[in-house]
Amino acid sequence: MDNYLIYTDSSADLPRHIYEEYDLRIIPMEYVVNGKTFTCHTESPDHDKHCDELFEAQRNGAEVHTSQITPFNYVEAWTPELEAGNDILYLCMSSGLTATFDNVQVAADQLREEFPDRKLILVDTLSATQGQGIMATVALMNRAAGMGIEENAAWLEEKKKYMCHRFMVGDLNYLHKGGRVSGAVAVVGTMLNIKPILIINDEGKLDVVAKVRGQKAAVKKLVDSYKKEMGVPDVPKIVYIGHTSYYEEVQNVKKMVEEVAEPGTIVECVNLGPIIGAHIGPSFFSICGWGFHRKIED
Repeated sequence: MDNYLIYTDSSADLPRHIYEEYDLRIIPMEYVVNGKTFTCHTESPDHDKHCDELFEAQRNGAEVHTSQITPFNYVEAWTPELEAGNDILYLCMSSGLTATFDNVQVAADQLREEFPDRKLILVDTLSATQGQGIMATVALMNRAAGMGIEENAAWLEEKKKYMCHRFMVGDLNYLHKGGRVSGAVAVVGTMLNIKPILIINDEGKLDVVAKVRGQKAAVKKLVDSYKKEMGVPDVPKIVYIGHTSYYEEVQNVKKMVEEVAEPGTIVECVNLGPIIGAHIGPSFFSICGWGFHRKIED
């Protein structure tokens, strides 16, 4: 088996046990809350605590934003590993959501010149949060099963088009700040208890695909869409359900998914991390898993 390391970044949200079972490396990202900068270490045992604190701060009106990973960050992290003789497979947050993929390409070009005998392979996952987390999980499983770095990267490139993200946002004001909806839509939608349904599309960008009145109806829309799209062959049956520290409520969503999922499907609940949470807000549920169409088909 190739001697290679698997990296992803702080946008990927995974269950805690994945870090305990596998050697997954993280390139950390930073987020700022009311002018104070924090480093997002998703692999930290305190990660959920930091998520709880962020969402509570947002509910209290905190201003939150994020920053990109720089080329220097990548060079600094990877130079010692390449010097030690390790090859690197990196799963990056979608290029449709951040310019970070441009930055890592700059760093990779520099490092490939410096270490021509090493393999440094980048995968633009066209994903984020729990979807990116599933791709990282499967990359780890592939490596554990003996898959070499190039075969693993090719598998991820082929299957990433089937990684579906469906999520509900509870506060339209965050979408307004990000330019996804107008101010008028945000005001009216909030008054009418409208819950937007979003996806990450084939280009790895956010799309608002539906607006549903009430959280219960929005969650049902997510589950119905997952049920319709599931069944992609030759992929591990994994579903990650994202939430913003709604530890009790998310168990009901988990139960709904388990009732419709194929036998043997692993369904786990994962907190939304600060990197995507900064832009989505503190009211969120998602269902991420393999599906035939990234876009919700009515």
